[in-house]
Amino acid sequence: MPYQGCALTPGRRRAALLAVFTVMIAGCSTSVRGTAVPAPPDAGQTSAAEPPGMVLRQQPGIGPAKTFGGTPIFDACTVLPFDVVRASGIDLDTSEGPGPFMKTAHMTADGQDDRNSRGSVADAGISRCEYPGSHGEALTFTIYQTPFDSPNSREEHEKSLRQGGREGQAAGFRTLSATTTELHTWTTGIFADNFYAILHLNARDPAQPENPRLVRLVENAAERLHAAPTGPATYSYDGEFAHVPPPCEVFTSTDFQQAIGSSTDGRTVEQYDLAKKHITADAMSGTTGHTEHFYVTTGCTQENQAAANSGVGPTPAQSITVTMESYLTSQMAAEANDYDCAIGKGYRHPAGEPKPVPFTSGDGLTCLINMGSGRQSPLAFKSGRSTVELNVFYARNLKDDATAIRVYSGIANAVAARLADR
Repeated sequence: MPYQGCALTPGRRRAALLAVFTVMIAGCSTSVRGTAVPAPPDAGQTSAAEPPGMVLRQQPGIGPAKTFGGTPIFDACTVLPFDVVRASGIDLDTSEGPGPFMKTAHMTADGQDDRNSRGSVADAGISRCEYPGSHGEALTFTIYQTPFDSPNSREEHEKSLRQGGREGQAAGFRTLSATTTELHTWTTGIFADNFYAILHLNARDPAQPENPRLVRLVENAAERLHAAPTGPATYSYDGEFAHVPPPCEVFTSTDFQQAIGSSTDGRTVEQYDLAKKHITADAMSGTTGHTEHFYVTTGCTQENQAAANSGVGPTPAQSITVTMESYLTSQMAAEANDYDCAIGKGYRHPAGEPKPVPFTSGDGLTCLINMGSGRQSPLAFKSGRSTVELNVFYARNLKDDATAIRVYSGIANAVAARLADR
């Protein structure tokens, strides 16, 4: 499932302005509020044991599976949860500097199939799990089930994997595997009669066909795909970030429907930092009076089937993402919000000063973040210990700032109320 546009997170926008005025892309974001603290030399260097600094907790799904068009749906992150991934030899990225998110696309409610939004070749898959690995590695696991397993899409996947690939078996399933040594990628398809799954790893070293880590991943996934689908995995933070709520409880499908006028398809996309992030103020960003900032980023995308499937068919694609940075203290959140929205304070913003809006959400400043000419402006505000950004994807929703403000305002007030006591 593609992640439309990728939310622009406040901390990463401010953190990318380092010794030189350079915009750094990290987790689909462009942040510039200070200097990111680099990871310690041994960050992420663990085996199956809990990685140091990891604060995100994952509970694999239990109970009845959610359905789509009547089909019980697997949850990709339940099939390959944290402990199975680590036991297979993948080191997760728990560094404190800005980096990639963990992402999961899964069913959180039963969904109805919109035939006008189906893909014929570019099926997005019904459930997807992305884990950020250390040293730039990235693991993606996508499951394709009816109606997101069209014959054309399956045929294209098989054709691609057969070109220089290898046929095999894992736990009784037929597999096709391919490596691209120069790109350090390794891909295996696991094929059953009524579904298939694609496991892809961007590795730190040239991918070898019999790399034990990759073989174990496929074997573990195949074994677990024999079990019946369950409900989706759930996530929470512990320790000093226990106050951070699940992002799709802050931005709900009801909020989406009230803003857009149409319902979601039951699938959400969530993103989570695995470990806390840390940036310090610097002169280049204009934040020298600010404190150190410790936070975690979460995000929730609510969308319809057309958006999840990249806008295919005649149904209008609708997708909204709410991204939150949750801080240790309200002061940290207030300083981040000030950087986002205060005008005339000398902060360095790559695309110019923020733009005012005719309303206030939460308990701080509210503004549109200037992303430059012709680019959509996210709405930014603060509530409690969190700063928030709202993005509406697909340009047809944003004819101008006034249109954006009408879409944003109701969602912003609902989100602010849920974060007020956090």
